Amino acid sequence: MNGKQRMVEQSKQWLSEALIELMKTKDYQDISITEIAQKAELSRKTFYHSFKNKEAVINYLCDQLFDQYFQKLVKQEPQIGEAMLNTTFDIFLNFWWQQRSIIRLLIQQGLFDHMNEIWQKKAVPRYNQFAAPWHVKGTPKQVAYVMAFQLGGFTNILRLWLGQDSPEAPEKIKDLMLLAARQLADSLNPQKN
Repeated sequence: MNGKQRMVEQSKQWLSEALIELMKTKDYQDISITEIAQKAELSRKTFYHSFKNKEAVINYLCDQLFDQYFQKLVKQEPQIGEAMLNTTFDIFLNFWWQQRSIIRLLIQQGLFDHMNEIWQKKAVPRYNQFAAPWHVKGTPKQVAYVMAFQLGGFTNILRLWLGQDSPEAPEKIKDLMLLAARQLADSLNPQKN
């Protein structure tokens, strides 16, 4: 990345941080481009060099979050059985726990569903980059359905869990998720019972 690219990236970062700060006290719909630029101590011209509109700032923020999450996810070593699920849940819950103030803000601002759409689009192409025993081999359309199923569960956990004033610790949620996964697996294999 050259100096100009670094400046553009830094401006994007400052503008997204400014929007987050403004959303803590004001409705997203009521925040102007001028306010975002002023909060970031940048010009409107710099805003428009970086982003097309406010939605593009939210898209950038969500992209950054998912890229960071995915980097953590793909670093895990493949494991057998429940150990892989346990590690995956740990990574998921601990990452988003650290981002809980942003997630809560997106929920409060009515932007959480938009975040989910972005996540789905980013996750499908990365599906095979993360080797998990529960991944289904199939056509791109089949993979999209499987990812919708899996991400729906994960994102609804986030909405319920981090949308609360006092969310439970990640470990408590992980235990519940593992219990649900075990019960689902047991129900599919009745001769084990």
